[in-house]
Amino acid sequence: MPAILRRSLITLLFATLSSNVQALEKDLTNALQTVGGIYGSIWIHEAGHALTLNAFGATDITIKVPREGCRLCGETLAKHPDEGYRPWQAQAIAGSGLFAANLAGEFVIQRKSLHGSPFAQSVLGTSLVSNAIHVYMYYTRHVGVDGYRGNDIDAFEAGGGNPHVFSAALVGYTVWTLQRMQKNEIPFFYVNLRF
Repeated sequence: MPAILRRSLITLLFATLSSNVQALEKDLTNALQTVGGIYGSIWIHEAGHALTLNAFGATDITIKVPREGCRLCGETLAKHPDEGYRPWQAQAIAGSGLFAANLAGEFVIQRKSLHGSPFAQSVLGTSLVSNAIHVYMYYTRHVGVDGYRGNDIDAFEAGGGNPHVFSAALVGYTVWTLQRMQKNEIPFFYVNLRF
């Protein structure tokens, strides 16, 4: 085989491998950013609970992400004040996680520079998925049945809040945000929305 042909084949091989390596590197980077955004959103959700608990006098606040028995869940534990919480405080604690996660998602919507970031997209997407899961679980599962401990909507109701109004607000905000994502061409976990 002539030397020129050999060098051409070697150059072609390296060029092919180089582009495949670059594509693989981009895919891995996107995957890591997506997983980071999912867990980032869960941490933001739990931090919302923790900050509110702290504001209302709770101590020994700890966050577990993931929580035992659920890889894509979090849990905020605290020592509650002896006098407990007023109903409005219990409702605020229950809603603060979803509020914090949706606030982070809203930040992504408002900052055009974040629209192309897989990390930011998954923070936004996870907040919306969490809204839908909370509503679905509230209406399909019951506290105490099969070990189910309830979610933030159950806690909101236990604090005297109207779970149906809370659920409607979460669903309405989620639909509105999905429409804005479509309008701004922000992918929902790599899927461009078309309504």
